Amino acid sequence: MRLFQEIAGLLLGAPSRAEAVGLSPMAAVVVETDGAIEQVDSLRSAYEGASETGLDVFRDSFDRALRHPGVAARQVGERALAEECLACPVGKVCGGGNYVHRYAPGTGFRHPSVYCADLERLVRHIAHRLERAAR
Repeated sequence: MRLFQEIAGLLLGAPSRAEAVGLSPMAAVVVETDGAIEQVDSLRSAYEGASETGLDVFRDSFDRALRHPGVAARQVGERALAEECLACPVGKVCGGGNYVHRYAPGTGFRHPSVYCADLERLVRHIAHRLERAAR
């Protein structure tokens, strides 16, 4: 349900509030029980060590964590999107899809989501329903 609400909100001009869609900066980190500062847990499904930053709360600030290249890459909006996403008519709503779904071994996260076709269809469907409801 949240994905549908997020897409509808984005189509109506609201900023995204979830990392699954949209281009709003993602500035969250995780503090593990040993004090390690890591990126969001979902990145662990991309590859071994994807969420690691090498930082910890005992010697590093959260400001430093926000400047970590992996965290910073998720804060630059359109500049982090693949060329295909920049050219796509629903790219600003989709935002390239969930960051972890954009990973490809050897080339990183600058790809369309593996669910690109499904996301485009969903965004267009919701846009059509909103258009019909506005009549």
